Amino acid sequence: SGKVVVIVNGNPYVLIMPATFTDFIASPEDSNLKFQFANFSKILRLISIFITLLLPGLYVAISDFHQELLPTELLFSVIASRENVPFPIIFEILLMEISFELIREAGLRVPSPIGPTIGIVGLGQAAVSADIVSPILIIVVAITGIASFAIPDFYFGYHLRILRFGFILLGYIAGFFGIAVGLCVYATILCSIKSFGVPFMAPYSP
Repeated sequence: SGKVVVIVNGNPYVLIMPATFTDFIASPEDSNLKFQFANFSKILRLISIFITLLLPGLYVAISDFHQELLPTELLFSVIASRENVPFPIIFEILLMEISFELIREAGLRVPSPIGPTIGIVGLGQAAVSADIVSPILIIVVAITGIASFAIPDFYFGYHLRILRFGFILLGYIAGFFGIAVGLCVYATILCSIKSFGVPFMAPYSP
C-alpha cells in the first residue's frame, strides 16, 4: 500500500492508498517521459521480473529433464563445462545464488577497496577454477542478478528473490511441469488477493 500525506486546515492526514501490480513496476521518472519510452521501460521491467523469478529454475529443469530442448552444440558445451564438476546441479545453483545474495547484502558494509575483489565475477572465476561450478552457471546467476536490479520497488524485488528459490526446487523436482504448477499457483494467489478492497492485479484481473 502507498501513503499520501494531505494537509487539511493546517492538519496533516495520512491516507493509505491501495497498491496494485502496476504500481510495483512503475518508477517515479516514468511520468516525465514520453509514453513510448515509459512503456518500453515497463516492458523491460516485466522481462526482468520473469528472468529474476524463473531463469535459474529453467536452467535446472533443462539441465536435468529437458536436454533435448537445447541445440546440439550448446548441449555439448554445457556437458563439457560440467564434466569436472563433482556436485549435482542443485548444489551448484543454490551455492551461487546464496553466495550472490550474501555479496549483495554485505555490499553496503564492505569497504569499497575490498568490494570489487569479492564480487560475483571474482567469486565465480575462483569457483570455476576450482571446478566447483560450471562457467555457464555463472552467466545464469549474473543475468539473474542484473535483472533483479531492474525492478524499481525494493520490497517487490525481495519478494521475487525469495520465490526464486522455490522455483529452483520445483525445477529440480519436476522440471517444466513443476515450474508450470508453481506459476499456476502463484498467478492464482496474485489474482485472488486484494489491497484495501482493490484487486491486486487490477485492471487485468478479475
